[in-house]
Amino acid sequence: MSDEQPGDVRDTLSGLERRLREIEGELRSGAAEPGVEKAAAAGSGKDDPGSGGGDTRRPSAFLIAGLGAAALLIVVGIVVLASADSSTRSSSAGSGEIVLGAGLSGSGEVAGPAKLSGVRAARGNAAAEACAGTAGAALVIVQPASKTVGCDGLKELVTMSLSATAVAQRGGAKRCLRASQVAAQLRRPARGLTRQRAARVLKARRAAGAKAKASGTSGAAIINAQRRAAATAGSNFDAANRLSLTKVRGPSGKCVAPTAATLRSGAYPLSVRVALLARPDSASNANITEAEATLRKALSGAVPVEAAVKR
Repeated sequence: MSDEQPGDVRDTLSGLERRLREIEGELRSGAAEPGVEKAAAAGSGKDDPGSGGGDTRRPSAFLIAGLGAAALLIVVGIVVLASADSSTRSSSAGSGEIVLGAGLSGSGEVAGPAKLSGVRAARGNAAAEACAGTAGAALVIVQPASKTVGCDGLKELVTMSLSATAVAQRGGAKRCLRASQVAAQLRRPARGLTRQRAARVLKARRAAGAKAKASGTSGAAIINAQRRAAATAGSNFDAANRLSLTKVRGPSGKCVAPTAATLRSGAYPLSVRVALLARPDSASNANITEAEATLRKALSGAVPVEAAVKR
């Protein structure tokens, strides 16, 4: 894939950066808008006994959804980057088309991925479309998931970890939580160390993205640099505040810590993993091979972790 970016690729990356700036603005203004935090906190559980103080509150559902959306927009952008840069198309209808699964399409920040040649939102179930032959490939979230995605006829070209969620606390390395407990912590309003950590991660992501773009590197390399910076900023913040990420109990009952290895492999239960699934007769199509290569380049290396800090 060429390092030079066409106009629509630059627009896509600019949209992603605008969304990250909006999220950072929410982080900064949240403390000045108590009404918003109170509304976001409605319906969440009470704080854990003995966990007092301002630092015990967690990110609001709106904030976590925004952070997750920003991460998923990156994946949509990756496919757009690959599709926009591919110059070869198959003459067979649908053989090179990539459909985006639930959670990866329908966002206004990526100005109409369905209008771009070779990439569109799924009309229903993305993997089912590929199975039926109305699309050549599907990009879908496969973890966390409650059931098998796709069919026996699809070929898994690449599966990569996008992000992960966790709880950070002192002594967290010795603890093991259920996935539902982590989710409950993440639903709480962001204050104290939780807010500081999220702001630090966003600042590092933006700075890395600006530096990478200024160097004239490829879109995939820019995304990779942003992810690496975000993961490092989170780890450095945890170390400076003597925090550890807690383990999470997986479906087998085994407790797994979010280490660099388990995050990349998806062994950590709360890793968000995306897969590019293709029909065997479409796997060599230019659109799809470009998307596979771009995903590998953009999502390799460190995996950023969104964490709620529990004191």
